[in-house]
Amino acid sequence: MSDQLRKYQDKEAFVSGHSGSTLHEILLMCTVIPIGLQLYYKLLPFVDSKQKIFLEFAVLILPMVVVQTSWLDDIGNVMLLVSMMTVAYILPAKKVNANQVKDPSSYDELKRPSFLSIHRSSVYLLTTIAILAVDFPIFPRKYCKTETCGYGWMDLGAASFVIIGGWTSSLSPPGISSHSVVNKSIKKCAPLLLLGVIRLLTNKRLEYQEHVSEYGVHWNFFFTLCFMELFVVVWRRFKPNLGSGVPLDGIVATATMITYQMYLSSGGQDFIENGERRCTAKYNEAWTMCDVFYANREGILGSVGYVCVRLLSEEIGRFCLTSASRHQNLVVSTLLLWVVHLVFTVLLQVPTSRRTTNLPFILWALAHNMTILSLIEYVTTSFTLANDNKPPTIPCILNAVNRNGLAVFLVSNILTGLVNLTVDTLHASNGKAMGILSMYLAAVCGIAFFLDKLII
Repeated sequence: MSDQLRKYQDKEAFVSGHSGSTLHEILLMCTVIPIGLQLYYKLLPFVDSKQKIFLEFAVLILPMVVVQTSWLDDIGNVMLLVSMMTVAYILPAKKVNANQVKDPSSYDELKRPSFLSIHRSSVYLLTTIAILAVDFPIFPRKYCKTETCGYGWMDLGAASFVIIGGWTSSLSPPGISSHSVVNKSIKKCAPLLLLGVIRLLTNKRLEYQEHVSEYGVHWNFFFTLCFMELFVVVWRRFKPNLGSGVPLDGIVATATMITYQMYLSSGGQDFIENGERRCTAKYNEAWTMCDVFYANREGILGSVGYVCVRLLSEEIGRFCLTSASRHQNLVVSTLLLWVVHLVFTVLLQVPTSRRTTNLPFILWALAHNMTILSLIEYVTTSFTLANDNKPPTIPCILNAVNRNGLAVFLVSNILTGLVNLTVDTLHASNGKAMGILSMYLAAVCGIAFFLDKLII
């Protein structure tokens, strides 16, 4: 066996076969975002404009890295959060300078609330960190994607992207023509399809390690996103108009998800987890459409779940984000999602499966993101009320990442591949891993800043 092949197999084994962590530990990790945000806004009046970026890195960005490493165990995570929370709440309240809040006349808080932008950029950064950190021993294996069922920290990344896309879409102004919707979706789908093809070719050509049980042999998340965008276009074009009071998206998504779960519970789950990669009798025969389906069943069937996530998140966005009772609706929706998730997983004993994107997984992804969004909304609302109803400035790093999300995601994937091709990540020390992760994150954020200034 060649050294290159052995290295490839070792890296593939390093990111495969994991059973995940716990629901509450993953939720605890992500609370560094609202707690760090509270600390940031409390400290903001004590720094000048040139120091804001260093403050943001110290209390928002750095904790996102630390909680994804073995430098902190479960008790360490609790200690980090408690210490940040203590500092945030014992600091005296002080109004910020006028240049540290948005001008209400030029900022429509209802159209694109700051807490949604902060959550979106935080998801991008957390995912950006994880996709490289997972290749180093410093990244706890319990946070890797689960092989079959369970709660994996990296399981949430793809679903969170889809959920945020649904929330953002729910804020789009009404009355857009179907032609405009089609053009916009095609513009979004074309680069996704291109990125999917590039990802497929580079993985095969460079023999980059692949977690086949993630999406299949040829499928990847870019293809899932493209399929989802095309489905949304068709659905919006042909769905019946039953009036604004009928949550048709939610009804269709719920019915589809229940039907899909019934299929999984009646044998579909076993097929996805244990089925053959080809359906032809002889593996040396030419590939058929059936073979393609068998080889990529995780990605193809999982797209059903992601479409449902998208429709449900849009419905939730319309109910929560555009309502005058925004905070109450967020809290009620979050609690309801957690209750339904526990009903399926505890009472009905249906396991949470990222690999099949089943109903408990969808409920968990929605409930988790809703919890963090609600906490961020609480922090930004408190800040707004304390500063004469002026909404807060989005931290500059988060704002740049939010405005250039797709570019950040693309750059992070390219840099991750380059690091893996040039560095022996499997045997890197913790200090070396942290150094590489810091330079990598600085490069990603720097490119986001550059693009942001270029666009402006």
